[in-house]
Amino acid sequence: MIHILLIMVGGGIGAVIRAWLTDVFKSKTSSPIPIATLIVNLVGSFLIGFVFGIAQDYQLFSLFFITGVLGGLTTFSTMSYELVQFISPSFKPVQFFSYSILQFVIGFISCFIGYSI
Repeated sequence: MIHILLIMVGGGIGAVIRAWLTDVFKSKTSSPIPIATLIVNLVGSFLIGFVFGIAQDYQLFSLFFITGVLGGLTTFSTMSYELVQFISPSFKPVQFFSYSILQFVIGFISCFIGYSI
């Protein structure tokens, strides 16, 4: 039961942080790609790799922080929705492909760098 509570509380914290950061970035930038989701996902990917690399032996902390906080912070569903917006109603290939590459490739690299530190 403690596992579920840790994930639930951590996820709530991460989601609130994401919503706040999204509001901050949307008010400060105008970009052809959704920069707020990109930054949240890249920072979250780095932190997931970093924390996983140093906290593998601490199951409760990992559940709370990686699965909960960082799982709530990062967002695959929002990114997918934003990609759909680049193809509907008209295809915007530059935004679609640049955003896809930034999210997937740079996200993986960020996680790997975090883990390697």
